[in-house]
Amino acid sequence: MYKSIKNLMLRAHSVCPRVRLFQISFFASVWVLALSLITAFAANGQAPAGTAPGAISTITSERNVKNDSGELTVIMKRLPGDPRSGETGHVLVSLSETVQGGFGSGPLPVEKAAVVFSITRPDGAVVAGNIAAKEELGGLYRGTYVFDSAGDYKIVFSITTEDKRTFSADFPVTVSRAPIRISFWVGLLILLVLSGASFAVVFYALKRKGDISFRRLAPVAAVVLTVFLLSAGALAYLLPPSQIRETAAIPPDAFSTASVNELPKGTTITVPKESQLLFGIKTQLIDTRQITSGLKTTGVVRARPDAKGVVTAQVPGRIVLNQAVSLGFAVGRGEQIGYVEQVLDVSGQTGLESQRLDVEAQQREVEARKLELRNTVLSLQSQQAQSRAAAGQARTRLAQAQRELRRSQNLLEVGAVPRKRVEEAQTAVKVIEDEVASADKQVVLLGEQIKSAQAGQSIFRSPTVRQPMRNFPLISPITGIIDQIKATSGQQVASGAELLNIVNLSTVLLEAQVFEKDLTTVRESTRASFTSSALAGEVYTIGTADGDGRLVSIGQTVNEQTRTFPVIYEVKNPFNRLKDGNFIEITIDTSGDRKVLAVPKSSVVREQGETFVFVFDGGETFERRQIALGAEGADFYEIVSGLKEGERIVIEGVYQLRTTQAGE
Repeated sequence: MYKSIKNLMLRAHSVCPRVRLFQISFFASVWVLALSLITAFAANGQAPAGTAPGAISTITSERNVKNDSGELTVIMKRLPGDPRSGETGHVLVSLSETVQGGFGSGPLPVEKAAVVFSITRPDGAVVAGNIAAKEELGGLYRGTYVFDSAGDYKIVFSITTEDKRTFSADFPVTVSRAPIRISFWVGLLILLVLSGASFAVVFYALKRKGDISFRRLAPVAAVVLTVFLLSAGALAYLLPPSQIRETAAIPPDAFSTASVNELPKGTTITVPKESQLLFGIKTQLIDTRQITSGLKTTGVVRARPDAKGVVTAQVPGRIVLNQAVSLGFAVGRGEQIGYVEQVLDVSGQTGLESQRLDVEAQQREVEARKLELRNTVLSLQSQQAQSRAAAGQARTRLAQAQRELRRSQNLLEVGAVPRKRVEEAQTAVKVIEDEVASADKQVVLLGEQIKSAQAGQSIFRSPTVRQPMRNFPLISPITGIIDQIKATSGQQVASGAELLNIVNLSTVLLEAQVFEKDLTTVRESTRASFTSSALAGEVYTIGTADGDGRLVSIGQTVNEQTRTFPVIYEVKNPFNRLKDGNFIEITIDTSGDRKVLAVPKSSVVREQGETFVFVFDGGETFERRQIALGAEGADFYEIVSGLKEGERIVIEGVYQLRTTQAGE
C-alpha cells in the first residue's frame, strides 16, 4: 500500500494540467471504494456471533382467561425468546376453549376471532396499539412487531370471538439492547483513513507545484467526500452497525410438537433475571412457626358500646344542621353539628315583656344616680381649684413675710430696730406657713373625694334584658362517623327526639358463637384468626406477635335455642373496612404452642390432583416440587413432607412460573 501511494504521489507531482489532476483524484477514490467493498464483503462473509439458527430460542407462555363470558386458554409462542432492539419479533397465538357437554373431547380451537395486540410498558403506557393478528387454520393467529428500544414491555391481546365475546390477556417480555458490530466500525475507520490519504496525495502534489488554490482543491474534496459517503453507505448495508438477527416466522405445527406447560414432577425450569424482575417473583425462606388452626365458627362485627352515640333535641323546635353534615361525615367529640331553634309560646313572650319593663325602670334609676355623682364630682373639683388658689396666695404672703423677717434681723444687728419687731416678723411667717400647709391638705383631701365619686360612677351600670336561649346547640358526644340522620334541617321535632346516630368503628368487637361442648377448648386459647367478605378474603390474626387484637371475654350465658355462648374479641379496624353487623368467619386456635414447618398459602399450587410449590435453587433455576400438606392456618399451610427448613420458595409470581415451559 505504501508503494502504491508513493507512486501515485510521484505521478501527481509530474502532471500539471487540471484535467490530469482531476483524473488522479478520481482514480484514487475509485481505488478507495473498491478496497472498502472488498473489506465489507470479507467481513460479511463471517457470521456474527449469536446468529446461528439454533441459538434463537422460542418462549411459550399460557394464560387461562376467565370472565362472565366463559373461559379461554391463550397460548403464545414468541420468537426470539430473548428479543433485541431493532429485531423483528414473531408471535403465534393459539386460542382454545373447553365446551361442556359438547360432542368432542378436549379443548376446541377458537376460529374466526378478531385478535389485536398492543405493546405497553409495565405501568400501562401504550407504545404501539391495535396491531392486527392474521388468522390461520386451527385457531392460530400470527403477528409481528419491531421493538425500537430496550426495556420491559407487555404484549396485551384483545380477543373478540365470532359470537361477540371479549377476552384480554397480557404477557410480559424483556427486550435487551442489540450488541454493537465491531467490524463495522473498523471498516468505517479504514474508509476514513484511505479517504484522508487520497486527499493528502493530491494536496501534496499541488503544494510541490506551488499551485494550491480553492478552485483546484474543491473538486478533489467533493469527489473524495462523495466516494467516502457511498462507501460508508455500502458498508452499513452489507455490515450493519448492530447485530440484528434475521428471524423466521414460527411454523404453524409448533403447537403439535409438545404439550404446553406440562411440567413433570421435579422439573427444573430456567427463568432469566430480567424475566424474574418483570414477573415480580419474590422468594422466602421456609421456617417453623405457630399457625392459627383449630375450631372454625362464625360471628358478627359489633361496635363497642362506648363507640356509639345519639344526638337528641333538648327542647322542642326547628332543626338546623351544619351544611357539611351528611352520612359518613366525620365529627369530633364536643363538636357542634347544628342547633335546635326554640319558638316561644304566649306565656314566655309575656314574661319577656315584663322583664324588659323592669329593666327599663332600673336603667332610669341608674342614670339618675350617675347624674348625681357627676354633679358631686364637679362641685368637689371646684372646691379643689379654690383650695389650690388659696394655697398659692398663702405662699406669696409667706415669701413676703420671710423677706421682711430677714430685713428686720439685719436692722436688729445694727441696732436700727427693736427686737420686738423681729419677733413679730417671725410670728407672721409661722402663721402663713400653717395656712399653706392647711391649703395643701385640703387640695389632697378633695382629690381623694373626687376619685371616690368617679369610682362610684363606674359601679352603676345599666342592666340589660337577658334574652331567653332560643338556639340550643347539637353537640357530638363522641368522635366518629355519622351513621344515620333521622331529621332534616327545618323539621319541627319534639323534645328528646333522636336526630343523628354517630358510631366509631376504629376498634370493633368480634362476637363468635361457640357450641357449649367446645367451651373447654376455647378457654385454653387466646389466639384466633378471622376473615370476611368485607375484607376481600384477607385473613387477620388475633393474639399473635404480628396480630392486632385481644380476647375480651367469654360469655357466661348459653343461648337456649342454639346452645352456643359468645366469645368476644377486640380488634383494630383501620379504614373502617368492617361494618357493624358484618358476617365473619373466625378460626379459634387450638394448636397450643406447637411450631410446625409452614409455607404461605400464596406459594402453594393445586392442579390436577397435585399439590406443589416452586423451590428456588439459586441464580435462574426453579424446581417444581410436590408436597404434602397438614393443618391449614389463617395464611399458612403446615408442610408434612416435600420441603426442608432453610429452603427458599416462590411466594409471588407463582402463576407466571406455572405458565412457563420447562427448558425455555
